[in-house]
Amino acid sequence: MPVLLHSGDVDEATAAVSAVFHPHELTRVGTVSRFEADLQAVATNSMVTGQVRYNSNSDLFCPSIDGYHVNIPLTGGLVSVAQGERTIVEEGNAVVYQTGSDARILTPPNSQLNMFGMKLARSAVHTTIENLLDRPVADPITMHGKLDLTGADGQAWRALVLHTYQSQLAGTMMANPMLAEPLTHAIVTGLLSLTEHQYSEELERPAALTAPVTIRHALEYINSTAALPLSPTSIAREVGLSVRALHRGFQEFVHTTPMEYVRNVRMRRVHEELVRTDPDTDTVAAVAGRWGFYHYGRFSQDYRRQYGVSPSKTLRHG
Repeated sequence: MPVLLHSGDVDEATAAVSAVFHPHELTRVGTVSRFEADLQAVATNSMVTGQVRYNSNSDLFCPSIDGYHVNIPLTGGLVSVAQGERTIVEEGNAVVYQTGSDARILTPPNSQLNMFGMKLARSAVHTTIENLLDRPVADPITMHGKLDLTGADGQAWRALVLHTYQSQLAGTMMANPMLAEPLTHAIVTGLLSLTEHQYSEELERPAALTAPVTIRHALEYINSTAALPLSPTSIAREVGLSVRALHRGFQEFVHTTPMEYVRNVRMRRVHEELVRTDPDTDTVAAVAGRWGFYHYGRFSQDYRRQYGVSPSKTLRHG
């Protein structure tokens, strides 16, 4: 369930944000006629996302980050001081903190603290990079400092993070295992590709070539388990590959990504079910939802593009 707070009390606001993200203190609260704070956040097992806004020019200090954290200023920018490193973070950029780091957030003059925060569990980050490299990694991942989100990859990652957050506020998308693990994997993988850390060069090297028989095994596995939660990690584990090797093999032999292939299989299953379903006892939305399609407008467009008719027409006429 989303955590929603609107408060005029500094202590109450600080306690609420601390409970959702990390324990911290407001070290300065700018003078305003009436203090107001807003928090909108959503927490899952591996990720917390939310927007924090104070109507004052305020600073805060977090003595120790738990997991990995990203702050994206929504208006006005901010100044970040962590591990002795001072970073000016403007709109279009972000700042990342590694586990165990301190964090001091300073609000520039004539602006208010208004930022989007994302906390990633240490296990989620480490599991993702270990699956990408197919080997254990050291703790912590040394990623910290400024993120440039102005390029194409940065903009796409920012949109993915914010759209996932907005979808969580509106519904229970991340409560569905068919969506939660692939989305978390995509968000963490994107973050790892945008930051500099001790494994950056290794991740940029091409993965080893994959035998066609292994990719055929992956295709058979997807087709037989498409109704279950699937992710690049679970598919790679099943066929004994790293996630990077799985992606290279799919590009080499299938000319698509593993999750796009999963999506195509599930779309075909939706079509088959709509053909044989009684329109008096079921709906398009219910059938699509069973196969992991929750954005009905996008699903309907993709279905029409693939089958030449609307899903509702298939349901009515078979």
